[in-house]
Amino acid sequence: MSEVEEIKDKNYEFYINADLSEYAGKWIAIVDGKVAASGDRADEVYDKAKGMYPNKEVMLAKVPTADTLIL
Repeated sequence: MSEVEEIKDKNYEFYINADLSEYAGKWIAIVDGKVAASGDRADEVYDKAKGMYPNKEVMLAKVPTADTLIL
């Protein structure tokens, strides 16, 4: 597994297992297994995280609300 794949796995693992309820309905940027930025617009969240961590892999995700059904 490459280093980039390992980072992506770490970020995805964090997203799946972390309590992200405080970010419900928001976009989050995950860098190195932690939330680096959050907000209502994906582009702004990504740009903020990339500005803070220009040489890091940024994972962008929308945190579902309690009434969201994921199939």
